[in-house]
Amino acid sequence: MVGNSSHPAALYKLRKVTRITALVILLLVVVGFFMPTDYRVERSVVINASKAKVYEEMLKGDRLAQWMFIQDGRLSSFDGVLGGGDSVFITYESTSDQGVLSLISASESVVRFDVRPKPKINLVHNQILLSEVEGGTLVNWIIDGDLSAGLLSPYLALFANDIAGNNFERSLNQLKMLIERQNQ
Repeated sequence: MVGNSSHPAALYKLRKVTRITALVILLLVVVGFFMPTDYRVERSVVINASKAKVYEEMLKGDRLAQWMFIQDGRLSSFDGVLGGGDSVFITYESTSDQGVLSLISASESVVRFDVRPKPKINLVHNQILLSEVEGGTLVNWIIDGDLSAGLLSPYLALFANDIAGNNFERSLNQLKMLIERQNQ
């Protein structure tokens, strides 16, 4: 019979790796309990148009769905202009779930709206600030939200700025192109 003296050493190493992995996972869970689950994302763009023109165009039913980027989805088109208290549905390509965008209030300086991306997902508070600057209008989009994805929430909140920020940049650039093209 051939003796296998390396077998106990391999088991010892496996046990050591398993324990270290378990300690790292436990440490990440404990650290996660002390991290915030809320997030804030802010992006801006300067549009070569008056503040009144930007405000007038951004909430029109045929424009809103064109410029607001929604990952794997889109806003439903509608006639007219979105007003305070109005809502529009968000539809997705891969699911029958619908979200909703609800306009809270709108003026030439501040547009506030809430988005519930899908049922049972937390409401995301959005605010778009419009201010005149040299060369046009500064459009500043800010969201504040809170994630409820269990133990992953604090870690997802860390990356929310990058994830949502890319979508905002895309939306703002589409709004800029849409208005500036029409303004020529």
